[in-house]
Amino acid sequence: MDHAQLQRRLFSLGVYQGAIDGKFGPLSRAATLKALTDGPDYEITADDVAAAARDIKVEPATIWTIYDVEAAGDAFMGGRPTILPEPHRFSRSTGHRYDATHPRISSRTWNRKLYPGSQAARWEMLMDMVALDVDAGFMSASYGAFQILGENFAICDAPDPWSFAWRQSRTEGDQLDAFVRFVRGKGLVGALQRRDWAAFAKGYNGTAYRENKYDERLAAAYAKRRAA
Repeated sequence: MDHAQLQRRLFSLGVYQGAIDGKFGPLSRAATLKALTDGPDYEITADDVAAAARDIKVEPATIWTIYDVEAAGDAFMGGRPTILPEPHRFSRSTGHRYDATHPRISSRTWNRKLYPGSQAARWEMLMDMVALDVDAGFMSASYGAFQILGENFAICDAPDPWSFAWRQSRTEGDQLDAFVRFVRGKGLVGALQRRDWAAFAKGYNGTAYRENKYDERLAAAYAKRRAA
């Protein structure tokens, strides 16, 4: 998707009234943020999670475990889905062509220091990525309660990265639906059913999961859920 196509999408949503000029200026930037803020931001319920759990044949506590760990229960902040833009993913998705000119948002290697601390700053980073490359920008952030990376838009049945990001901005139910599609598409349902947290962590969070003790955090969150 190019910037003119994004502007047309934003126009169809009623949030952009400027020229379709293919320029990601202040109007386009503001309209993109508004589209991803409008909500309605409904929370998931126990019934929603129970239905999803039946669908993939796991305990509801198993799904709640991922919810608890991935976004600490904060699927939305300030009306927008919680996000984490990944400069190393953006670099890879753009063939490293912005590493020299935009090192803050495009890095060939993973660097924790590049992660902004606040959600406001993370959204500014994402918009800076989108200003350079619409698809690569939306692909390079993870979204919502289950922090699914935009690169997985097709697995989650979205036609393009922008559509995936927009769906993640709607409700926690949309985020839950993407999670179910993702674990199916990645072949992770079995690991969830067995509660093999190491196998799940590797497939869900990447091979570096041991560095942040992701599997241990999942196991602890599951034990807490079961004890509640």
